[in-house]
Amino acid sequence: MTPLPPRQFPDLDSPQFAVNSYSTPHNSIYDDVDHVSVVGAAAVGLWEGKFSDESDEKLLEYMAERDVATSTAVPRVHSILGIPFDRPGTPKDPAARTELICRSIERLAKFGPAVIAVAPGTSGDPAAPAGPVEAVVENLATIAEVAAANGVLIGLELLAERRGSPLHTIPAMVEVIDAVGSPQIGIMLDVFHSWPEPDLLERIKTYGSYVNSVQVCDVRVNERSGHDRELPGRGRATAQPIIAALIEAGYNSYWEMEVFSDDGTYFNDFPDSYWKMPHLDFIRETKREFERVYGAALADLRAKGVVVG
Repeated sequence: MTPLPPRQFPDLDSPQFAVNSYSTPHNSIYDDVDHVSVVGAAAVGLWEGKFSDESDEKLLEYMAERDVATSTAVPRVHSILGIPFDRPGTPKDPAARTELICRSIERLAKFGPAVIAVAPGTSGDPAAPAGPVEAVVENLATIAEVAAANGVLIGLELLAERRGSPLHTIPAMVEVIDAVGSPQIGIMLDVFHSWPEPDLLERIKTYGSYVNSVQVCDVRVNERSGHDRELPGRGRATAQPIIAALIEAGYNSYWEMEVFSDDGTYFNDFPDSYWKMPHLDFIRETKREFERVYGAALADLRAKGVVVG
């Protein structure tokens, strides 16, 4: 079953840049909204873990006043099988985690996100991936029902094999989505997680209709942890060909910044961490690099006659 299409922005010359609030650990959610507005980005990816005790309506009003939309909404607990940096006290049982995810979907739907992010899970060890996959399929069906009831789409995040994900290729994700059989679920593709996949660019073109959300960054040549990413076009410079393949496949929704750069927040204090920058400068520099890489990808496609719009 082909997933429902995400929010569309057909003007290829105006890519809709968004900022995932996971990328700005020292900002409040209100800081994120302000910074998105100041740099002229289109949307913010809301992480429920940053929500304060104030009402959701206050945040909605704050965003509306600044004309900031919601690209992705991320539940406080967003993985079915768990992740290595779960907060203490987070349940391990997939069904219990799914119940929390569903409660979050009901809450986050009011923000009108293009997608709500859900992940299968990772172990942190590629030799012993998280599992079982059957639990992902079973619980994803429940999540899809709640998403449909609340009028939202689910971006199922494709996570890396090297991070211990049991579902780390586009065909594997498609197989799970087809098994669930709900049009609410598509693939969230992340440059960091997917760049090593064999035949990635051709697979994007083949299965492009399944991709409903994209997170952009780049990959360091010598990756020191899962929270050690580069700005688009730097390091291995994998972002440009991936962006080009997505454009060619017809993707035209949000391009969401997700650049992790640990400064000790997640156990490693890297001296060259981008998170040590003032976050407004960090976002502005990432947006500039994304627009440069995106522009080059689009120009190359037009030069080849692949894209003319």
